[in-house]
Amino acid sequence: MPLNLIDYAAVNLDRVKIKFGRTIKIASITNDRFIVQTCAATPAQVENPFKSINTLADYNTISRTLTLYWNKTLVSGQEYAIRLVGLLDAANEVVPEEYIVFTKQDAATPSGVSSVTVPTVEEIYIEDKSVLNEAYTSYQIIAKNPEFYIKDVDPDNGDFYIENSHNNGRVTIAFNARPATNFLTPQYFKIQRKKIQRTPSRWEYVSAKIQMHSWKPEVYVDFPSNDATPVYYTEDKTYFETGYKYRIIVSKDIGI
Repeated sequence: MPLNLIDYAAVNLDRVKIKFGRTIKIASITNDRFIVQTCAATPAQVENPFKSINTLADYNTISRTLTLYWNKTLVSGQEYAIRLVGLLDAANEVVPEEYIVFTKQDAATPSGVSSVTVPTVEEIYIEDKSVLNEAYTSYQIIAKNPEFYIKDVDPDNGDFYIENSHNNGRVTIAFNARPATNFLTPQYFKIQRKKIQRTPSRWEYVSAKIQMHSWKPEVYVDFPSNDATPVYYTEDKTYFETGYKYRIIVSKDIGI
């Protein structure tokens, strides 16, 4: 199984930190390998988004962590993608492109979260490494309490395909401890979907139901069926439509 190019990424107002999941040839770490563009039907590229990369100072070869410093001020509220293209691995082979999606937020917007991790890898046209600065993290939680984290999910994080009626539309998120019930809201569990296509498309919100097992540390996210009047967790219904990708982003603020 190939290693991910991006192990995790953190986007902040002044810099971007990227931890690579594999060894990268230092000579290939140049500014032209990191493309920033808007996520729109017709993407607009940001010229010279980062200051010149000094690999001696900006790249830690032991931890494989690269720090990029913003050279441009982005538009608040705009969704952007950072594309990593043409990087070479230790065998001098080109690593398949991956990208990070994030939404620029002003420093005045409070939230209490500083970084995110999203290690999923698929083909680029259905891949999304989502980073919403100072707000959400998906799959692994770097929480205020580091002993609180996600143990498992069903379906598996990053699954290429799932059946239209998989588990009657229910996604199970198993934590190592029961989260407090006041976190079982769309504010802390962000459920979205978007069309699978080679050009960027917008994520749209899904009105899923969020609940928790009576005693197990499991949160259930029930997706609505595609009926005119949606139903939840019912047999013989379509919940995951063909041609769409789905994601659940879990807030880092969730606690026990």
